[in-house]
Amino acid sequence: MNSNAMADELELRLDRSDSFGSPGYEDFELTSVLTEAQQLYVKKFISQINNRKSEGFEETEIRNQGLGALIKNAPVLSASASQVGVIDNGRFFDLPTDFMYTIYESATIDKVKCNAGPTDYIKVGVRIIAHNEIGRFRNNKYKKPYYTNFGEGMVWRLVYSRFTDGRNPASVATAKRHQLVTDGTFNVTGYTVSYLQIPLDIIVDRATVANQRNCILDEFTHTTIIDIAADLMMNRVKEQKVQNIEGTKDLE
Repeated sequence: MNSNAMADELELRLDRSDSFGSPGYEDFELTSVLTEAQQLYVKKFISQINNRKSEGFEETEIRNQGLGALIKNAPVLSASASQVGVIDNGRFFDLPTDFMYTIYESATIDKVKCNAGPTDYIKVGVRIIAHNEIGRFRNNKYKKPYYTNFGEGMVWRLVYSRFTDGRNPASVATAKRHQLVTDGTFNVTGYTVSYLQIPLDIIVDRATVANQRNCILDEFTHTTIIDIAADLMMNRVKEQKVQNIEGTKDLE
């Protein structure tokens, strides 16, 4: 259903439809609570530890279909314009602006396979490591980054912070970045990521229908999102203290 229909259904469940003297809710209130409910739905069902059935994304078909609309593939990402702050043999890569979580990643390096053409560059796997593991694993031949002429290999990946000048209100934060690290015998030239995107806010606009923005999640999730929104709204207006709905911050 579209966002305006979700808003109408939400008001029906709250017995606040704009009829028979009932004032109803404003569109901006419904926009806010439906967007929060959508965020809560995503965070609740991405991870198996956050929901009653302990079923997360890519664990069951219902989770895959419910969250599948968030899957996006980024084109091959090139290195960031600024490399200030990289560690030895590291390189920053900017992530898409709507990036939320990585679900698959690979890197292209500046080496070619044996008996291959001059542009048949090797693609290697990516291993996520913690910063405190760098020193311990840098000289460990079983865990450090590597490649072989047969097309196998691995690079490290570290998360790096965004930057914004908090003293300047007009300052725009840098993109989210990953740092890929090699052993120094080869370089990463491209980075490919499949990821879950941040869902856009739901926008309710019953005055100008063309301005509404619908929930991008699968249609069968909408009823559950409305249920969550109803509980959130009752909690907001203090008509009921809802104990069984977690705040988004509790699911991080």
